[in-house]
Amino acid sequence: MTPTPIPKLTTKLLTAILLLTLFTLLTPQSKADGLLCQARDYIGSHDTPGSARDVQVVGAIAYIADDMSGLQIIDISNPATPITLGSYNTPGQALDVEVVGTTAYVADGAGGLQILDVSNPAAPTHIGSYDPPGFNHTYHVSIVGTKAYIAKSDGLQILDVSNPAAPALIGTYDTSEIANSVTVVGTTAYVASGSGSAGLLILDVSNPATPILIGSYDTPGFVVQTKIIGTTAYVTVSYGGLLILDVSNPAAPVLSGSYDTGNSLRNIEIVGTTAYITEHTASYSSALLIFDLSNPAAPALIGSYSTRASAKGLTVVGTTAYVASSSSGLLIIDIRNPTFPATQIVYDTPRNARSVAAVGTTAYVADASAGLQIIDVSNPATPVLIGSYDTPNSASRLTVVGTTAYVIETSAGLPVGLLIIDVSNPAAPVLIGSYITPENPYSVTVVGTTAYLVGSVELQILDVSNPATPILIGMYDDPLLYGSDVEIVGTTAFVTVGYDGLLILDVSNPATPVLIGSYDTPGVSTNIAVVDAIAYIGNFYNGLQIIDVSNPAAPALIGSYDTPSFTYGLTVVDGTAYIADSHSGLQIIDVSNPAAPAFAGSYDTIGSAYEVAIVGTTAYVGLDTGGLLILDLTDCPPCPADLNNDNTLDFADIFEFIDALTTNNPIADFTNDGQYDFFDIASFLTAFSTGCP
Repeated sequence: MTPTPIPKLTTKLLTAILLLTLFTLLTPQSKADGLLCQARDYIGSHDTPGSARDVQVVGAIAYIADDMSGLQIIDISNPATPITLGSYNTPGQALDVEVVGTTAYVADGAGGLQILDVSNPAAPTHIGSYDPPGFNHTYHVSIVGTKAYIAKSDGLQILDVSNPAAPALIGTYDTSEIANSVTVVGTTAYVASGSGSAGLLILDVSNPATPILIGSYDTPGFVVQTKIIGTTAYVTVSYGGLLILDVSNPAAPVLSGSYDTGNSLRNIEIVGTTAYITEHTASYSSALLIFDLSNPAAPALIGSYSTRASAKGLTVVGTTAYVASSSSGLLIIDIRNPTFPATQIVYDTPRNARSVAAVGTTAYVADASAGLQIIDVSNPATPVLIGSYDTPNSASRLTVVGTTAYVIETSAGLPVGLLIIDVSNPAAPVLIGSYITPENPYSVTVVGTTAYLVGSVELQILDVSNPATPILIGMYDDPLLYGSDVEIVGTTAFVTVGYDGLLILDVSNPATPVLIGSYDTPGVSTNIAVVDAIAYIGNFYNGLQIIDVSNPAAPALIGSYDTPSFTYGLTVVDGTAYIADSHSGLQIIDVSNPAAPAFAGSYDTIGSAYEVAIVGTTAYVGLDTGGLLILDLTDCPPCPADLNNDNTLDFADIFEFIDALTTNNPIADFTNDGQYDFFDIASFLTAFSTGCP
């Protein structure tokens, strides 16, 4: 069919489209709630050479205080692919940076204050410095006019930087504890200090030569940072939460509201009635938290993004958050829709969920000293305990086949091994058999009527056709074998063996397993999944190792991905690897091209993640604290009106559509009928108003 061009009332028609679209811009856009949709909120990242501690963005350039690697200057004009422009290796530890015009002021730890000319970002040059006397560290700097206010080990110092080549001390205020940061508004300085009576200090600096204490507020922990909006101070406290103080009378600050996450809050940025705060947990995970402050008496947590590594610095510009994320460098996050996009439910088991299996609408948890826990997840929003079995020792791993649960238990000095439990009536599970092993076992895999039990020193192969009396039918004994996991494909067993990597055994005759190949991974091999002749190995310190085992006699590395933490659990489904990554939570890696695995998403769990099971679009994650975590993994719905593929609907897409419509470009044929007419316009407007997730 020959395409029919749109009639030539193009100008008026397309003007009408623009006017109609202006209304659609006011339409609330939809947001998918799946975890993989969250990955779209990451625009880009850039791994700096050091540990990123602070970030400031000026125009299309990000300035990173990169600890021992000094100042890093990054071009973020294309945020999907940031590029290093230049750097300057300061003498100390670059902990904070403030850029004014073409001058960068770096709080450099033991190196004091370093002042750099960044007019040519590709070649920053040193202008001047100020090294406080004594064994002092400079932690933070604020520039107001020609004065620099620096927070250091023993308090506040005020410098004249009108001649940046020769900064001169004007005044000081000694604090009883470390001054972490300083915020200056008008003639008042707010100093974040240690805990106790020195929490938040409020100083009159109208005469900078003699700062005077005019008020203070006793915080529950040490103050990290303070933001002042009008007569309100927003204070982040290490393990004391967010405090909102009325400082209209600075001599007597009054608590207006608070929010305690139970973890350590760090950097804070406020835009309108929204606060963006970085958080650290006791398990070393980190996140960007987003709070609604429209009612300061009751701040509400409305969103959260895992920052992979420890978030140290934060800047918000428009709808983008820039996070200095320690070992991960610079993270760039789209915060247009701050509401947390992942539906997550936690079922708090009695002890520590060490392993999880899911069959249909039932989740089975090996819950350490609480044994086997059986949970109905038919409605994932309200998990319900159905039944449990109290194992004699600590339940550490399990697998479920049909109506039988095979549970590994471990202990120090007591008989341990495999428990076989009938779960046909999940409300009343019944022990039907057991097998005692000479050493602590680590994992069990069951294929048909054969169970493969791996532990230190040996792989044991059991006939479980009569589960009441499991019978040893074969073993592979190797003093170097320190087995962690086993996967069976046909008549081949793939066994991860700690520091010795991967062993590949022929078990066609289970009475006499035969070694046919091996691969020495760089670290400690733990979990394994084998899909289409490719072995995916959780390598603890070294993340994911991807090995071609199509020729089991000569396995070969084809790719790897280093996760932020320690890999414990692993499963691979439809080209995606789901990794329980200890205190970095659930890591989701695209392995559709195993030679180039790529980050696809993550979820910062409340405790360390030990194992993960996937059923359909749901992930079940076992946590050391918090029990069973249930996550919706659905991806974002398509966004057909996003014609320039930037995950944003704006006038660029409108103009793209207009151009396509007037040139008979097939991308404008929204009705797929070969015509270019009003029906395509209506379809485009509908898609545009629906919005992108």
